[in-house]
Parts: sequence; structure tokens; C-alpha cells
Amino acid sequence: MSLTVTQSESAFRDSFLGARSMAMGGACTAIAEDVDGALVNPAGLSMIRSQQIMATMAVLHVGLSDDSMITQNIVGYANKSGDIGSFGVVWKRFGTGNLYYENILALSYARSSSFYITKGDKNRRKNLSLGGTLKLMNWDSAPTVDSNGRIIEDLPGWAGVSFDAGFVIWPSVNTSVAVAFQNLRRPDITSNSSKVKEKLPLVTRMGVAAINKNTTWTMDMVMKQGEFDLKIGLEKKARDGNLFLRTGIALENLAWGMNYTVGAGYRFSKSARIDYAFVYPINTILDTFGSHRISIVYDFGGEALEENVQNQTQ
Repeated sequence: MSLTVTQSESAFRDSFLGARSMAMGGACTAIAEDVDGALVNPAGLSMIRSQQIMATMAVLHVGLSDDSMITQNIVGYANKSGDIGSFGVVWKRFGTGNLYYENILALSYARSSSFYITKGDKNRRKNLSLGGTLKLMNWDSAPTVDSNGRIIEDLPGWAGVSFDAGFVIWPSVNTSVAVAFQNLRRPDITSNSSKVKEKLPLVTRMGVAAINKNTTWTMDMVMKQGEFDLKIGLEKKARDGNLFLRTGIALENLAWGMNYTVGAGYRFSKSARIDYAFVYPINTILDTFGSHRISIVYDFGGEALEENVQNQTQ
């Protein structure tokens, strides 16, 4: 009898999204305009008008039968400096109590330019953004112990580097099209003691968004390792644009899994916003109370951003 060992992707599988994007089904490649979007499509940093800070706290799959507490935390800062471009730094931590954790420190850069040039047009609109991200990543786990508390196995963990890249094109002021590539460098993320290699998968995301004054519609197609995911999201503004109602759906490999998402956001001022997202698995992880996510975003360029949006949608 022979034993065949197959590769099984296990690490760095959780979503890197804030509450706004998650409430819209995770469809954010073409509207990655918050700092955390650098983990999805770094080109989205060009949409930040000045400086922005954000923080996300999430509890995933609440109510698991073994009482596990799975959490995700994201903190980020971005700065746009005139014609130099936009710089961002994002730290993400995923953990299952004291048993296992993952960290990603992302350093991103994006720059806007004109996709086409009209001769003599000094006021041509910048409708192309290119971006890249350097990711410093690591994971570690607690030792495995027996019933007497003796350590059976203590994996040394892993640390390495990967890269992302992406672009966004605006065919019109109300439409954006984007493509992003995650894990262009595919390191082996197994510990030194492992005999089976497991490389990070190359992920290709293609997104489109239609944006008007009160409604944003987004759709993403995500491809990795022969799987095809479809994500669709909708955002509706109310109460003079200060209240945001969001919903979405995510089809994993089109049929194998499906998540329904819903959420809301409230803008306290033109700079400060709080978002909430609820993700309910339809036919994947069952018997839970879903996943809950809260984000706080502060945009130092809120006044300028508001004026720009009003000008574009008029």
C-alpha cells in the first residue's frame, strides 16, 4: 500500500478587507479607496486625497462548536504627496487565540497619470493609477502538547516576502475598471521541518465599478489555483450622503460556497466614518452566527474629497 501526500493550501487564506468592502461582498478591486485596499489592489491608494488612517476589528465565525475565537485586526496609514504619489503602510494580524497567528506588513505605493494624451489639453484628467505592494509575512503556532502537558511538536513557524501589483483605469468619471495580482512572488510558506512544499497561490482579481451620486455597484472576478470566485456588491447613500447601506454576495468557486453580506456605515463628519459588516455563510461553515467586522476611517482630506465627489457626479 502506498501513501500519497498532496498539497493543501492552509495559510494566509482569510480576507484582508475592511468593513465597507466586506459588506459589499468583498467586491472592491475597482474601489479600493481606503488604506486597507492596498492589500487587495495597491493602485487604489491614488484615490486618497491627502492623509488617511483606518482600523478594523473583526470576529470571524462566531459561535463555533469548539468555542474558538478567530479574530482579524487591520491598521493602516496612507499619505498622498502631490505629484510624487501615494504611500501606504498596512499591518494585518489574523489569529485563533493563542494557538496560531499570521502577520502581514504591507508597504505600498501608487501613482496616477493619464492613460491617453490629447495634444494641447493642459487640463486632461488623470484616469490611470498603477500601484505595487511589498508584503513582509510570517506565521507561527503554539506547541502541540499531550494530555500530560509535554510538548510533542513545536513548529518553528515561517517568515518571508511577497509582492502585489495592480492598476485602475477610469474610462469615465463614473466608471472604474481594475486588475490586481496578488502574490507575484510565490514563496514556500511551510516551516523548515515540513517535507511538503506549499507555495502561496497567485491570485488574479478583475473588478469593475459604476459610481454615481448616491449608488455604487461593484463586481469582482477572482481566480486562483483553478478556482473562480464571483463577488457582487451594492452601496446606497441616504440622509444627505451620511448614511451608507450596503449588501453583497460572494460565490466561492461559483457553486461550492456562498456568503451573503450586509452592512452599514455612518459619516460623522466629512472626515470621519464608521462601518459595520455582517457575513453569513449560506453553505460553507455552518452553525455559526456569522462574522462581524467594524472599521473606523479618518480622512484628513475629507473636505477636498467631498468637493471632488460632488464635482464628478454633477
